[in-house]
Amino acid sequence: MVTKKIIQNEIDNLVGLSNMVLAYEEIAASRIRNSRSFVLSNRAYMSEIREIFEEVISSYKRELEVIIKAKKRKEMKEFSFLNRNGKTLYLLISANTGLYGGLIKKTFDLFVENSKNTSADKAVIGKLGLAMWQGERIKDKYYYFDFPDQRVDSAQLKNILNFIISYEKVIVFYGQFRNLIKQEATFSDISGSFNTEKSQTDKKIKYFFEPSIPKILEFFEKQIFSSIFEQTMRESQLAKIASRLTTLDKASENIEKELLKATSIRSRSIHHEQNKKQLQTFSSRLLWGKF
Repeated sequence: MVTKKIIQNEIDNLVGLSNMVLAYEEIAASRIRNSRSFVLSNRAYMSEIREIFEEVISSYKRELEVIIKAKKRKEMKEFSFLNRNGKTLYLLISANTGLYGGLIKKTFDLFVENSKNTSADKAVIGKLGLAMWQGERIKDKYYYFDFPDQRVDSAQLKNILNFIISYEKVIVFYGQFRNLIKQEATFSDISGSFNTEKSQTDKKIKYFFEPSIPKILEFFEKQIFSSIFEQTMRESQLAKIASRLTTLDKASENIEKELLKATSIRSRSIHHEQNKKQLQTFSSRLLWGKF
């Protein structure tokens, strides 16, 4: 039997849960305000920097073509100035905790779907992704990295970068922020497959290099790779915060519905007790009226 005390305890628990969810919502909203403008403005910045690098590569390519023709060679090396290992890496950016809705699971499913039946190396960032990977009992060898959910740790970022920068191709799977309502599971090649053919129809820009072209471009390529990866990590964090805010908002709505139900049950219970007492009083009066 549901007593008034049980109902009141449930109401108290729901009110406490509602207050906690509202506090989490305020924290998430604050973090979004702090990071959204930076991430979105940095998207445009990184796009422009990448375009400049493509122009520089194209300029170098034209100079190499002249040298190759002069020396009557038939082939041209790939335009990468880093010591790459020729391998492909599939990298999942997940999370360490929950309350991110279905975003992490969608990203994980996309990662598994694209990386299965491939000889590429696999790596996972985040405890939640690691638990999902182990739960699937996938036999492929993998690498694991820890990384905080709400900030960019420079030391851990450098550790991951030192590992992934040697790969010929790095495909990163992560959650991307679209708006406060929509966050998508997506993937991107961050390894530097730059469009060196782009400038064939664009205005040709001639660059002067000091001390040498290879040294300048090696530094440039490494910095761009690092910046793109850091931007991807920040994109993932922003998407996770927005997804958490959406999840908390839905949780808050559900709590309010349950609170209304519990309050209604309590009101009916109180009315029932009052009616019962009134009936008992009325019956007593009738009984005493017979004597």
